[in-house]
Amino acid sequence: MGQGHQGRGYPVGMSCSSNLTFAAALVAALSAATAQAQIYECTDARGARQFAQFCPAGTVRQREVVRGDEVPAAAPDVKSSAQQEVDFKKRMQERQEADAKAAETRGKTDEAARNCGMARTQLKGLLEGQRMQRLDPDTGERINLGDTERAADAERQQALIEQWCK
Repeated sequence: MGQGHQGRGYPVGMSCSSNLTFAAALVAALSAATAQAQIYECTDARGARQFAQFCPAGTVRQREVVRGDEVPAAAPDVKSSAQQEVDFKKRMQERQEADAKAAETRGKTDEAARNCGMARTQLKGLLEGQRMQRLDPDTGERINLGDTERAADAERQQALIEQWCK
């Protein structure tokens, strides 16, 4: 066997760079071949599963998981920074609107609780016989409530309780 490239053990006509080129071509060909390979899920008699290009002997069930001719799904479109900024502002606007709506709901709930408590207190006072007064709108004078006025006011307070105390 002849010594090529200054006695370094390469075959005649082959240099170090041509060996590297050949190796690179071989790696590229093997990579392309494995990228197009089919992958199977192989289940043996004990129920153990393994994934391989070829199922071994003793496989009782073989299911194709990846076909060699399938093209992987394209990556989703990446949004531009301007579009991301627009989306962010939209989300922030929606959050602010939701927070405002929640604050309004809390305010209405708090108001209902206050009104409910006041109506219950008034009804309790009327039913226990406490002295109740109202102001005369014309003179501003205090007028004690009579029995008929107390009964009417108790009905009105009961209606308010039904309205506010839900």
